[in-house]
Amino acid sequence: METDSVRAMGDSTLVDLWIEGRFRAITVSREAIASFLKLTPERAEALSDSDRVEFVRTHLSTVVRAATSQLRFNPGAESILIDGRQLSGEVAPPTGDRRKGERRKRNIGPPGGVERRRS
Repeated sequence: METDSVRAMGDSTLVDLWIEGRFRAITVSREAIASFLKLTPERAEALSDSDRVEFVRTHLSTVVRAATSQLRFNPGAESILIDGRQLSGEVAPPTGDRRKGERRKRNIGPPGGVERRRS
């Protein structure tokens, strides 16, 4: 990998990679790195640009895995943003109360749509 393909830009780290047949710009946020490393907010803010660049270099397979999973939803994307818990593979907790919806399954007729009766 070339030395200039991973670089810090503000609170994000940018890496240009060839993924699934295209050259794509992947941006990894400071929050994603902090979430992956389980850092406190103070320690996350203390990460320097060189620390974040080194993290992306050493965890490139994790970054590619997160970017590839986002490409399932938008295969034509030229730029990908990895933010929050996306890098660690954790799924965000569901929003809303699951108990408010209908919980019972409704059987409408027999399976296959044809009723068989014994004679």
